[in-house]
Amino acid sequence: MRADRERAIFVCDYCGSHAVPPAADDGVLLLGQTSHPCPVCVTVLSTGSLESYDILYCEHCRGMLVSMDDFQPLISAMRTVDRLAAFLGPRSSADAERALNCPKCGEAMDGHPYGGGGNVNIDSCESCELIWLDRGELRKIASAPDRVAYT
Repeated sequence: MRADRERAIFVCDYCGSHAVPPAADDGVLLLGQTSHPCPVCVTVLSTGSLESYDILYCEHCRGMLVSMDDFQPLISAMRTVDRLAAFLGPRSSADAERALNCPKCGEAMDGHPYGGGGNVNIDSCESCELIWLDRGELRKIASAPDRVAYT
């Protein structure tokens, strides 16, 4: 079977049958494993699809690696889904003090507070144009109210 990434299914080229991969708790459809290590727990990352966007996903710690180009559209897509309830508590100081390496290039990622809603720290690799989100951070960002500009 081969993965049809646009429809997030597997298709058998021989008989034409379809198989829908099971979704993880976060709504990620898992499509296969990669050779890239998770920057947090070093488990092998899986390819996945979330709201039709390609991501790399850790089945162990539930973190995800998202393209910078897909980040804002993915947040917008997540905001249209009803499963967004998230606890918007204080930002974790332990998260801010750790150092992660990019799963793609191995270089140090830049950890910083996300400038939008959600009160989370994110890790980014500018050279690979990737963002690492820990478990629940995407949901916190998507469920946070938009900032309103007052004039």
